[in-house]
Amino acid sequence: MKKVSLVLVMLLLLVLFEWFGLACPIHFFTGISCPGCGMSRAWASLIHLDFSKAFTYHPLFILPIFMVLGYFLRTKIPDGVYQKLLHLVLFLFLVVYLIRMLNPHDSIVVFEPENGLLWKLLF
Repeated sequence: MKKVSLVLVMLLLLVLFEWFGLACPIHFFTGISCPGCGMSRAWASLIHLDFSKAFTYHPLFILPIFMVLGYFLRTKIPDGVYQKLLHLVLFLFLVVYLIRMLNPHDSIVVFEPENGLLWKLLF
């Protein structure tokens, strides 16, 4: 029951951020895109069956389904396998993030700390 409650709280927070126009709290505060940047837009595109656009927004958009499934089935997966899968997912997100961050033509993942709230408050 705690797992479901945690997921529901996280979803509620995301809805509240979206409602207040803060689609990504990390980007809002830092001005720097997070490794999951584009994921919500990818899922919105997927709902409209636009797979190409979904992949453009975030090439790993399908992985959260398997991550949530793995989380709920954690007790049925051997610890070693679970840890290796978790490391693989983290590695994939890191590689995709770095490639997108270093691509000057990527308009989804950006490094603009001067646009973040922290920068504005500090400087």
